[in-house]
Amino acid sequence: MSETVLVTGSTGLLGANVCRVLVARGDQVRALCRAEADTAPLAAMGVDVVTGDVTSADDVRAAAQGTDAAVHSAALLGGASQDLEAFRAVNTEGTRHVLDAAEEFGLRRVVAVSTGTFFDTSTGVEREDAPVSTEPSSDPYTLTKMAAFEDAMARAAKGQNVVTAHPGAIYGPSPVATNALGRTSFNRVLLAALRGRLQRYLKFPVSWVLAADVADGCVAALDRGTPGERYMFDGRPEDVVSVATAASRACELAGMTQRVADVDPSDDPELAATFGPTLMAIASKADTERAERRGTTETKTYRRLGYQPTSLDDGLRATVEWLRHLGAIE
Repeated sequence: MSETVLVTGSTGLLGANVCRVLVARGDQVRALCRAEADTAPLAAMGVDVVTGDVTSADDVRAAAQGTDAAVHSAALLGGASQDLEAFRAVNTEGTRHVLDAAEEFGLRRVVAVSTGTFFDTSTGVEREDAPVSTEPSSDPYTLTKMAAFEDAMARAAKGQNVVTAHPGAIYGPSPVATNALGRTSFNRVLLAALRGRLQRYLKFPVSWVLAADVADGCVAALDRGTPGERYMFDGRPEDVVSVATAASRACELAGMTQRVADVDPSDDPELAATFGPTLMAIASKADTERAERRGTTETKTYRRLGYQPTSLDDGLRATVEWLRHLGAIE
């Protein structure tokens, strides 16, 4: 039976793919989009576009009324801006607005998209069950996403039907190309490398995951998730590599000779100015934590949802083909 599903962040790399999956299976999709967003590709898919912003409780209520479920993927990502209040308005308060509206209108489930950067895996507990770190990174993205996650879990403990999704580093094709190549997108990094404009990148392990895989996972969580659980939509453990390694591999698969070099994290202020506090925090944390990951089929996410990510090579091939189709590379 088809449903009407509210999707926030619907012009983003993940949100647009979630819309694509839902429309393809026959659901009605309502997308909450800012007035300036590129919504034409969504409208062409048959998505009901509603103008508004997750920072407005009234906008969210208006969009949620009459829907059956929601996938909340809207977020302000870590980039050059580090305005804590701006991050809080979108990441923390925006999530609160969606969960409030879901409770008011009786939505059967909300899948709230989060991040995996604030879990403490130092004891060897997998991130699906690991506690929230008592010493998280201090960048605004991590702090505000952590606050949103804790709010969601507190509501789930009181009976609201909420699950959370925690993707790795999302990349790959999207129905909305403009946002998929935005400044904070890993696609943009890959594109810069493919154009020969990227020579080096901060070294830290990245769990590369195709946007289409995360979208499939979010929809599976919408259908089959267990209230209060979190699901880790990572790439394959063997594909956890640095940005430079993945970018160089993309160039190789595209038949290009250029390569990208790793730069080790340090206290160099030039690095912080170049890569920003969020990436510096991730790199510094990764430099001190070397948690081993289980194979994909051994995880709760696989057992509950059947989640199996695409290989990095196959994902990069699809991304290169998409970028060529867009005319972004030769």
